[in-house]
Amino acid sequence: MNKGLTALFALLAIPVLAALFFIIKFIYHQTIGKKLQTTLREDYQNEADRHEKAGKFVSAARVYETKLKDLRKAAALYEKGGDYRKASTLYDFLGISAKAKELYEKDGNIDDAAEVSIREGEFEEAAKLYSKAGKKIDEAVIMERAGRRLPAIRAYREAGDYRNAARLLEAEGMIKEAAEMFGLMLRGTSVEPSSIEDFYDYAFRLERTGQADTALEIYRQIDGADPTYKDVRAKIQLLSPVREEAEEEPEGSEGKTSIRSFIRSGKIEPKYGFKLWFQVLKSLQDAHTKGRRFGFLGPENILIDAQNNISFLNKTPSSAYLAPENTKELDLDVRADIFSMGVILYELLTGSLEGLGSARVMDVAHDVPEWLDEIVIKCIRKVREDRYQSIDQILEDIKNLSKAKKGSEPDNG
Repeated sequence: MNKGLTALFALLAIPVLAALFFIIKFIYHQTIGKKLQTTLREDYQNEADRHEKAGKFVSAARVYETKLKDLRKAAALYEKGGDYRKASTLYDFLGISAKAKELYEKDGNIDDAAEVSIREGEFEEAAKLYSKAGKKIDEAVIMERAGRRLPAIRAYREAGDYRNAARLLEAEGMIKEAAEMFGLMLRGTSVEPSSIEDFYDYAFRLERTGQADTALEIYRQIDGADPTYKDVRAKIQLLSPVREEAEEEPEGSEGKTSIRSFIRSGKIEPKYGFKLWFQVLKSLQDAHTKGRRFGFLGPENILIDAQNNISFLNKTPSSAYLAPENTKELDLDVRADIFSMGVILYELLTGSLEGLGSARVMDVAHDVPEWLDEIVIKCIRKVREDRYQSIDQILEDIKNLSKAKKGSEPDNG
């Protein structure tokens, strides 16, 4: 009985003791604790006052920031003490944008000063800050974001970013000025794989603004580097003077048609294209025996009359038809003309030079037998020792391959 009563009293005593503990704690905080806390804050305030009176503004600011938690006062004292980095950071945190920008700039922190302006929607102010710091690209980007294209164009140009300047000029409808900007961008460079697209875009813009002669010159430079690039060959043909070929034809060429004209008139069926090429090949062999010079073959330089007689011009062709050895200061021989004939055959069978050197004729044109594809491939090998070494070898291969592959078209008829 006594044990049970003791246990009951113990259970009842626990909540009573807990309540008593919290009551005592509350009374302590409201009396002694509050007094101690007040005394401690007064000590911190006195410490800060001593530092401030002694001119130690940064030390005073630290007390206000870390102990008194008065960030506004701390920011003012940091500023007074010359610690603009801390002051600007606190002003920025407190949302006092004007002071934050002012002190970021004093600290040399242009990026953060500009960022504050951007957050406030003051894009032009941000651009001025970047301009003052000489950061032209950042200035241009901000002005573009603000919709101020003309100042952005000026900043891009001053920064040497002609590509973006040209892009904005074109967006403003200033196509001629955009072309001029491309010209500045490409000044001092040459056409190579990494820049060929830029040169093509430059020529295209020149063409759009009526500067056909300059565009033609750029297209020819591209043709010299890669004659298969996009539609550069068609561009050259389109922009070339209409009478250029006729003016260079020798006396007695009237009434003759160039192979280029056949190609330009529309795609020739492969079997007819091959027959025409085969006829040219045999005529070329005869011309070589009569002393014709090597290295002048191209569709513009091969003429055919109404009686199917073939004649050749000695006009330098496009680089697309020139054998690689032309640029290596090697003596040219029949293999240079064999290369040119391979390129011409590819064009006759496919209608263009697109894919030359990277695609098989069979992949580009229909109804072309595999053996004829092999003829083209062997004619246009870059190393001349790997090509046919004579026209006789080509004729022999045509004879043997066409017989071995039954039902193939075209034939040499």
